[in-house]
Amino acid sequence: MGSYGPPPKQFLHFYKYNRMPNQKTDRWQVTSHDKKVVLGIIRFYPQWRCYVSEPKAGTVWSWECHKAISEFINEQTQLWRESIRARKNK
Repeated sequence: MGSYGPPPKQFLHFYKYNRMPNQKTDRWQVTSHDKKVVLGIIRFYPQWRCYVSEPKAGTVWSWECHKAISEFINEQTQLWRESIRARKNK
């Protein structure tokens, strides 16, 4: 049995959707490292006032994927909070 080479350096890719005129927050599609499989979406969840992950049913996630998603969600939530503060201070 042969080797398939080293694992990918980046397991996930995030593609930002174009925001519709009635949308207040951004959304991203999450795809596999080879960009062939849609794994879920990242969207804003107003009840929790933060971004959340909605994995696609039947997908399998490693700890590295969870870590990448968590970091991405935290970053986007912080940016959203900063934008809210900036609007309030105007």
